[in-house]
Amino acid sequence: MNEKLNEEASIFTISAVVVGLLLVPELEAKQQNDLGNWLMLVGQVLCTNAARIAILKASDPSQSLSNQELVCLFEKTIVAMQKEIDELKNKTT
Repeated sequence: MNEKLNEEASIFTISAVVVGLLLVPELEAKQQNDLGNWLMLVGQVLCTNAARIAILKASDPSQSLSNQELVCLFEKTIVAMQKEIDELKNKTT
């Protein structure tokens, strides 16, 4: 069973390599970069969502953050990011 899974995973990976190599001659460097970054972002969104679902399924519901706690966490993150942005702006001026 393990061999079959490894073979399927290899074929899946090889198909991505083939698609990437087929796109290379069709796209200029900037287009390759733009498309590659966009695909990585899509991948990150999917991975993040899947990880969150896995955590929620595996965790004790009483240990999960409430929506209000998540909003508070996001607000604190935004404030911290804005502070960093402001500091970077001040360094360049």
